[in-house]
Amino acid sequence: MMKIPYLLLLFGFAACTRQPVDRFVLEGLVPGALDSTEVILKVMDNWGKALDTAYVVNEKFELHGKLEFPMLCRLSLDNSVILQRSRKDMGLMRRYELDFFVENGKITFSVPHIDSLPQAYWNYDIRKEANYQVSGSAAQDAYYRYQQQTLPLRYEIQNFRTQGYQLPDYYSRLELMEEKLDAIKKAFIRGNTNLAVNLYVAGTLKKNMFTYDQHYLDELEQLFASCQDTCIALKNFRQYLHEAARFVKGFPIQDGELTGIDGKTVSLLAQMNPDGYTLIDFWASWCIPCRIGLIQLREVYKQYREKVRFVSISIDQKEEDWRKALKEEDLPWLQFHSLSEQTERFVKDYNLLGIPAFFLVDSDGRIVFSATNSGDVAMQLNRMF
Repeated sequence: MMKIPYLLLLFGFAACTRQPVDRFVLEGLVPGALDSTEVILKVMDNWGKALDTAYVVNEKFELHGKLEFPMLCRLSLDNSVILQRSRKDMGLMRRYELDFFVENGKITFSVPHIDSLPQAYWNYDIRKEANYQVSGSAAQDAYYRYQQQTLPLRYEIQNFRTQGYQLPDYYSRLELMEEKLDAIKKAFIRGNTNLAVNLYVAGTLKKNMFTYDQHYLDELEQLFASCQDTCIALKNFRQYLHEAARFVKGFPIQDGELTGIDGKTVSLLAQMNPDGYTLIDFWASWCIPCRIGLIQLREVYKQYREKVRFVSISIDQKEEDWRKALKEEDLPWLQFHSLSEQTERFVKDYNLLGIPAFFLVDSDGRIVFSATNSGDVAMQLNRMF
C-alpha cells in the first residue's frame, strides 16, 4: 500500500518536467484550410508573446518552439488577412481557436475539416472540442480526457446561462450544476497522474475572494499532498493557497476615508448597514464594464434596496471625472469618491486587482461574498433572499 503514493509522486514529477528533446515540432493537418491562413501558437498565460507563427500550405503547417515544461497553449487559425487582401469571399472570413497542451518533442495535430474547429469569441462552440487529435504529448493525452469528461456538463452550463435565466429557479439550478462540475474536476485530479494538467484543472477551481473558507483551501492543498515542489507551477499554486488564506469569507471590512457628494469626508465603516447587509461597489468613470454593469445593478437595487444598503466608491483619480459621471448616470444610492492614497489601501486590503468589484458585508462588518460583475451579485442575493 505504501508504494502507491510514491508511484504517484514519480508520475507527477515526470509530468511536470518531461522533456524528451529540447524543442517541440508541431505538425498540423487541417483539411479545408485556405493557403496562407495564419497559424499562431501562444501560451495561455502569456498573451503578449507567440511561441511561433506559420502559414497553411496545402492544408498543412509546422510550428517550432521550446518550453521548460508542458503548458496549455492556444492554437489560432485566421484567414481574414488573405481574404481582405483579395477582397473575395469575405463571407468566409473565420478565426478558429483551440486549446491543448504542448511539450517538447514531435507533436502532430489534425482535424477532419477546419470547420470542425470552434470559432473564436462569441461563436465558440465547446462541443467542437471533441473534433481534434493531438499525439506526442502525455500532458495533452490527460487534458483531452479531462475535456471529454467535463464537456457535456460544461456545455449544459453554457447553454443554461444563455437560455435559462428567465426560469424562477435559475440561480439554484445553475449553482447545483457548477458544484457538480467542481466535483468532477476534483475527482479527475485524484485519478490523474499528470501534474501539469492537474495544476491547470486546480486553477479552474479557484474562487473569488471572500466566497470560500479555509476548509476549501485545505481541500485544494490536499489534492497535491503527495507531490513535492518539482516545478514552478506547483510552487506558484501553493503560494496562491497561502495568500488566499488572507481573503477567506468572514474577513472584517477595513475602515477608510471617503469623500461624499457634498464634499465632506466620511468613514467607510459609518456607511455600513448595522441591521442588515451592505453591498460595496468599486467603480470608475473610465471603466466601460463598470458603466455597462450599472444597467443591471439598477435592477438589482430596485429589487433589494429594502434589504440591502448600496454603497458605490469611485476610484477616479480626478474628482471632477467622478462628478461628471454621476450626473450622467443619476444613481439613486450612496455615492463616494476615494482619493489615491486611500485607493492604494483598498487595493492592499481587498486584493483589488480590477474593477468593477463588489463586496457584500453583513451586519457584523464581515465580508461574506465578492464578485466582479453585477450578474453574480444578483445570483448571490437571490440565494439569500
